[in-house]
Amino acid sequence: MKPDLVLVTLNPEQIEKAKMKNGSRKRITHALLCGPYGQMFGTEKQCLKYYSVWSDIFRSLFSKSTKTCEHEISNYSSTFNLVNILIRAHDKLAR
Repeated sequence: MKPDLVLVTLNPEQIEKAKMKNGSRKRITHALLCGPYGQMFGTEKQCLKYYSVWSDIFRSLFSKSTKTCEHEISNYSSTFNLVNILIRAHDKLAR
């Protein structure tokens, strides 16, 4: 079963947790969750930019793309090289 691509508007508690893991100076209001591939944290503008593109380009990796204000997050660290991870997974499916 494919994971969902989820754009999450973080609540104040989640914002604090994300800042603790990713740097307190970062402006974090949203998360983009990519299932087992990883996640990224940033502003709405940053996350929405990737959400819009990845929901189209990596359509074969995700069952659906959703936006929500409530979502449980277990890992608040941004995934290093997330786009490269998605590209490799997408290329494996294309073979």
